[in-house]
Amino acid sequence: MARTPEIEIEVKSRLQDRGALVRALRRKGARLHDEAVEKDTYYNHPARDFARTDEAVRIRVCGGRASLTYKGPKLDRTSKSREEMILELRDAEGAGRMLEKLGFRKVASVRKKRRVYTLGKFEICVDRVDGLGDYFEIEARGPKKGYEKLRDEALALMVELGGKEPERRSYLEMLLSKQDR
Repeated sequence: MARTPEIEIEVKSRLQDRGALVRALRRKGARLHDEAVEKDTYYNHPARDFARTDEAVRIRVCGGRASLTYKGPKLDRTSKSREEMILELRDAEGAGRMLEKLGFRKVASVRKKRRVYTLGKFEICVDRVDGLGDYFEIEARGPKKGYEKLRDEALALMVELGGKEPERRSYLEMLLSKQDR
């Protein structure tokens, strides 16, 4: 039986005051779930430009674990919600070499320190991104049909927690645009 593709519902905002956000999360009953350093290495397809198609392929290394992720095009103009597929890897370096042998080109790496809180159906990621600063993301997973309701709840929570404008660009896009200046 075919599985319905899962959508990653995600909204992100620049973080002005980390302490205020953590206090607000605690008041709402959020629990610190994880702390880690993540290194994401992004690759571009040999026959189509992911910057144009709004897709992404990355290898994430976090602690002793690694994964390969495909992200499809964003579904709307207010969030970063999109189809996401994740495969666990045993050998991140070998997977990177394999992608390169297949013609994929390494674009850049993004390194961040991440604290993950859980609050009901949401994960709130508090990130310090090398070269960019502090951001927070509110994430959930669900089916594509009806994802807008969950997205709207995430946007409302973002504002409640002090987020101003949703940032739709990925950390990779922000870093690359900073390098282009």
